[in-house]
Amino acid sequence: MSKTIWIVVANRVTARIFAAESPLGAIDEVETLLHLQGRMLDENLVTDKPGRTTDRVGFGRSATDPDTSQHDHEATVFAAEIATTLAKARNDARYGTLVLAAPPAFLGVLRKAIDAQTRSLVTLELDKDLAALDARALRSRLPERLVRAEA
Repeated sequence: MSKTIWIVVANRVTARIFAAESPLGAIDEVETLLHLQGRMLDENLVTDKPGRTTDRVGFGRSATDPDTSQHDHEATVFAAEIATTLAKARNDARYGTLVLAAPPAFLGVLRKAIDAQTRSLVTLELDKDLAALDARALRSRLPERLVRAEA
């Protein structure tokens, strides 16, 4: 198993993956994933009007609302893409420890998307949007030691 630590900072639009060779070391960016649909307005994502349904009583018809918004759907799609990238990298032994940082709502979606084997490598989660920070600024916002010392 690799001793490399991967730090994934993500939001609905961007996921940046950084690597550290030691728990106290500097970090370097290794990969960036973009999902521009996460930035678009709902009316630009959906070309149709909502479907219509008839009332059980009377002759009225009303628009139906989808169970999830298009933005929520796009967040789920992007989280699945990130999860696939992390699973492939885990299978290729590119990292042995994982740190996740994302805004609270997206962190929840990302947790659901990540498989159990990858999830077992997560040692730290931060519920903050740090995706816009460069490597030096990001490292200063992370704990000094990225993983606990082994006993």
